[in-house]
Amino acid sequence: MEKKKLVIYGIGRFAEYVQYVFEEDSPYEVIAFSIEKSYSEATEFNQLPLYAFEDLDDHIPSDSVSLFIAVGQNEVRKRIFRQCLQKGFTLANYISSKAQTWPNLKIGQNCFIGEGSTIQPFVEIGNGCILFAANIGHHSRICNHVLLSAITLGGNVFIEDNCFLGMNSTVAQNVKVGENSIIGMGCSISRNTAPNSVYSNKGTSMRKVSSEDVSKRFLR
Repeated sequence: MEKKKLVIYGIGRFAEYVQYVFEEDSPYEVIAFSIEKSYSEATEFNQLPLYAFEDLDDHIPSDSVSLFIAVGQNEVRKRIFRQCLQKGFTLANYISSKAQTWPNLKIGQNCFIGEGSTIQPFVEIGNGCILFAANIGHHSRICNHVLLSAITLGGNVFIEDNCFLGMNSTVAQNVKVGENSIIGMGCSISRNTAPNSVYSNKGTSMRKVSSEDVSKRFLR
Protein backbone atom coordinates (compact mmCIF):
# COMPACT_ATOMS: atom_id res chain seq x y z
CA MET A 1 0.00 0.00 0.00
CA GLU A 2 1.43 3.38 -1.03
CA LYS A 3 2.09 5.73 1.84
CA LYS A 4 0.66 9.24 2.11
CA LYS A 5 3.08 12.15 1.61
CA LEU A 6 4.00 14.35 4.59
CA VAL A 7 5.96 17.59 4.98
CA ILE A 8 7.20 18.50 8.47
CA TYR A 9 7.43 22.11 9.58
CA GLY A 10 10.46 22.42 11.86
CA ILE A 11 14.16 21.51 11.85
CA GLY A 12 14.86 20.89 15.54
CA ARG A 13 15.24 17.71 17.57
CA PHE A 14 11.47 17.41 17.88
CA ALA A 15 11.15 17.53 14.09
CA GLU A 16 13.75 14.76 13.79
CA TYR A 17 11.83 12.68 16.34
CA VAL A 18 8.54 13.34 14.51
CA GLN A 19 10.07 12.21 11.22
CA TYR A 20 11.22 8.93 12.76
CA VAL A 21 7.90 7.97 14.38
CA PHE A 22 5.79 8.99 11.39
CA GLU A 23 7.92 6.84 9.10
CA GLU A 24 8.13 3.87 11.46
CA ASP A 25 4.62 3.94 12.89
CA SER A 26 2.14 5.63 10.56
CA PRO A 27 0.77 5.51 7.00
CA TYR A 28 2.89 8.57 6.09
CA GLU A 29 6.18 9.01 4.26
CA VAL A 30 8.10 12.21 5.01
CA ILE A 31 9.18 13.80 1.72
CA ALA A 32 10.44 17.22 2.85
CA PHE A 33 10.83 19.73 5.65
CA SER A 34 9.87 23.38 5.80
CA ILE A 35 10.79 26.39 7.92
CA GLU A 36 10.43 30.16 7.64
CA LYS A 37 13.25 31.94 5.84
CA SER A 38 14.25 33.87 8.96
CA TYR A 39 15.18 30.61 10.74
CA SER A 40 17.34 29.00 8.07
CA GLU A 41 18.61 29.53 4.53
CA ALA A 42 19.59 25.87 4.13
CA THR A 43 18.05 23.80 1.34
CA GLU A 44 18.29 20.38 3.01
CA PHE A 45 17.58 18.79 6.40
CA ASN A 46 18.10 15.13 7.31
CA GLN A 47 18.92 14.41 3.66
CA LEU A 48 15.54 15.72 2.49
CA PRO A 49 14.62 18.99 0.78
CA LEU A 50 14.07 21.98 3.08
CA TYR A 51 11.69 24.56 1.63
CA ALA A 52 11.00 28.08 2.85
CA PHE A 53 7.54 28.00 4.39
CA GLU A 54 6.59 31.27 2.70
CA ASP A 55 7.06 29.59 -0.70
CA LEU A 56 6.04 26.03 0.17
CA ASP A 57 2.96 25.95 -2.03
CA ASP A 58 5.14 26.94 -5.00
CA HIS A 59 7.16 23.73 -4.55
CA ILE A 60 4.48 21.30 -3.37
CA PRO A 61 0.77 21.59 -4.26
CA SER A 62 -1.38 21.78 -1.11
CA ASP A 63 -3.67 18.99 -2.33
CA SER A 64 -0.80 16.51 -2.77
CA VAL A 65 0.58 16.32 0.79
CA SER A 66 -0.27 16.76 4.45
CA LEU A 67 1.72 18.84 6.92
CA PHE A 68 2.71 18.34 10.53
CA ILE A 69 3.96 21.28 12.63
CA ALA A 70 6.76 19.92 14.83
CA VAL A 71 7.23 22.92 17.12
CA GLY A 72 7.01 22.78 20.91
CA GLN A 73 6.26 26.46 21.52
CA ASN A 74 2.47 26.83 21.63
CA GLU A 75 2.19 30.33 20.15
CA VAL A 76 4.45 29.52 17.21
CA ARG A 77 2.59 26.27 16.56
CA LYS A 78 -0.74 28.14 16.62
CA ARG A 79 0.51 30.82 14.20
CA ILE A 80 1.86 28.29 11.68
CA PHE A 81 -1.30 26.19 12.06
CA ARG A 82 -3.45 29.13 10.96
CA GLN A 83 -1.15 29.88 8.03
CA CYS A 84 -1.25 26.24 6.90
CA LEU A 85 -5.05 26.36 6.79
CA GLN A 86 -4.91 29.61 4.81
CA LYS A 87 -2.59 27.95 2.29
CA GLY A 88 -5.04 25.05 1.96
CA PHE A 89 -2.89 22.32 3.50
CA THR A 90 -4.34 19.38 5.41
CA LEU A 91 -2.73 18.81 8.81
CA ALA A 92 -1.89 15.27 9.91
CA ASN A 93 -2.17 13.60 13.32
CA TYR A 94 0.11 11.05 14.89
CA ILE A 95 -1.15 8.57 17.49
CA SER A 96 1.51 6.12 18.58
CA SER A 97 0.71 2.44 18.36
CA LYS A 98 2.32 2.30 21.82
CA ALA A 99 -0.29 4.70 23.27
CA GLN A 100 -3.54 3.48 24.82
CA THR A 101 -6.70 5.11 23.49
CA TRP A 102 -10.39 4.29 23.07
CA PRO A 103 -12.56 4.43 19.93
CA ASN A 104 -14.60 7.41 21.20
CA LEU A 105 -11.58 9.72 21.43
CA LYS A 106 -12.33 13.02 19.66
CA ILE A 107 -9.28 14.74 18.21
CA GLY A 108 -8.60 17.82 16.07
CA GLN A 109 -5.81 18.43 13.54
CA ASN A 110 -2.03 18.47 13.95
CA CYS A 111 -2.10 16.48 17.18
CA PHE A 112 0.71 14.29 18.46
CA ILE A 113 0.02 11.52 21.01
CA GLY A 114 3.32 9.92 21.87
CA GLU A 115 4.23 6.50 23.17
CA GLY A 116 3.32 5.78 26.77
CA SER A 117 0.23 8.01 26.72
CA THR A 118 -2.91 6.56 28.29
CA ILE A 119 -6.21 8.20 27.42
CA GLN A 120 -9.44 7.05 29.03
CA PRO A 121 -12.88 7.12 27.32
CA PHE A 122 -14.86 10.31 26.58
CA VAL A 123 -11.83 12.53 26.07
CA GLU A 124 -11.76 15.45 23.62
CA ILE A 125 -8.53 16.96 22.26
CA GLY A 126 -8.53 20.11 20.13
CA ASN A 127 -6.18 21.29 17.39
CA GLY A 128 -2.40 21.48 17.63
CA CYS A 129 -1.94 19.53 20.86
CA ILE A 130 1.20 17.60 21.81
CA LEU A 131 1.09 14.84 24.42
CA PHE A 132 4.22 13.09 25.64
CA ALA A 133 3.55 10.09 27.92
CA ALA A 134 0.42 11.79 29.26
CA ASN A 135 -2.20 10.10 31.43
CA ILE A 136 -5.61 11.63 30.70
CA GLY A 137 -8.66 10.84 32.84
CA HIS A 138 -12.14 10.17 31.46
CA HIS A 139 -14.37 13.03 30.26
CA SER A 140 -11.43 15.44 30.16
CA ARG A 141 -11.29 18.15 27.53
CA ILE A 142 -8.02 19.58 26.20
CA CYS A 143 -8.53 22.65 24.03
CA ASN A 144 -6.24 24.00 21.32
CA HIS A 145 -2.43 24.32 21.10
CA VAL A 146 -1.66 22.68 24.43
CA LEU A 147 1.53 20.80 25.34
CA LEU A 148 1.41 18.09 28.03
CA SER A 149 4.69 16.44 29.01
CA ALA A 150 4.51 13.30 31.16
CA ILE A 151 1.58 14.59 33.21
CA THR A 152 -1.50 13.15 34.90
CA LEU A 153 -5.02 14.56 34.63
CA GLY A 154 -7.88 13.30 36.78
CA GLY A 155 -11.32 12.73 35.35
CA ASN A 156 -13.38 15.62 33.96
CA VAL A 157 -10.45 18.07 33.76
CA PHE A 158 -10.73 21.06 31.42
CA ILE A 159 -7.50 22.46 29.95
CA GLU A 160 -8.09 25.72 28.08
CA ASP A 161 -6.12 26.99 25.04
CA ASN A 162 -2.34 27.51 24.92
CA CYS A 163 -1.45 25.81 28.22
CA PHE A 164 1.79 24.03 29.08
CA LEU A 165 1.99 21.33 31.77
CA GLY A 166 5.48 20.11 32.67
CA MET A 167 6.80 16.72 33.66
CA ASN A 168 5.20 14.97 36.63
CA SER A 169 2.62 17.71 37.16
CA THR A 170 -0.86 16.57 38.17
CA VAL A 171 -4.33 18.09 37.96
CA ALA A 172 -7.09 16.79 40.23
CA GLN A 173 -10.47 15.72 38.91
CA ASN A 174 -13.06 18.38 37.98
CA VAL A 175 -10.44 21.17 37.81
CA LYS A 176 -10.21 23.80 35.06
CA VAL A 177 -6.81 25.15 33.99
CA GLY A 178 -7.24 28.66 32.55
CA GLU A 179 -5.93 29.62 29.12
CA ASN A 180 -2.23 30.41 28.69
CA SER A 181 -1.38 28.82 32.04
CA ILE A 182 2.05 27.33 32.68
CA ILE A 183 2.15 24.48 35.20
CA GLY A 184 5.76 23.71 36.03
CA MET A 185 7.43 20.36 36.58
CA GLY A 186 6.19 18.51 39.66
CA CYS A 187 3.30 20.86 40.48
CA SER A 188 0.03 19.55 41.91
CA ILE A 189 -3.10 21.54 40.96
CA SER A 190 -6.22 20.89 43.01
CA ARG A 191 -8.23 24.07 42.28
CA ASN A 192 -9.18 26.00 39.16
CA THR A 193 -6.44 28.28 37.83
CA ALA A 194 -6.96 31.77 36.43
CA PRO A 195 -5.91 32.57 32.84
CA ASN A 196 -2.20 33.36 32.38
CA SER A 197 -1.26 31.71 35.69
CA VAL A 198 2.24 30.37 36.27
CA TYR A 199 2.91 27.68 38.87
CA SER A 200 6.32 26.36 39.86
CA ASN A 201 7.62 23.80 42.31
CA LYS A 202 10.56 24.73 44.52
CA GLY A 203 12.15 21.47 43.46
CA THR A 204 15.11 19.53 44.77
CA SER A 205 17.93 21.32 46.56
CA MET A 206 21.58 20.30 46.47
CA ARG A 207 22.95 18.95 49.75
CA LYS A 208 26.19 20.32 51.21
CA VAL A 209 27.80 16.91 51.13
CA SER A 210 29.65 15.04 48.39
CA SER A 211 28.43 11.81 46.82
CA GLU A 212 31.68 10.20 47.98
CA ASP A 213 30.88 10.97 51.63
CA VAL A 214 27.36 9.56 51.29
CA SER A 215 28.61 6.35 49.70
CA LYS A 216 31.09 5.83 52.51
CA ARG A 217 28.38 6.24 55.17
CA PHE A 218 25.36 4.50 53.68
CA LEU A 219 26.20 2.49 50.55
CA ARG A 220 28.52 -0.15 51.91
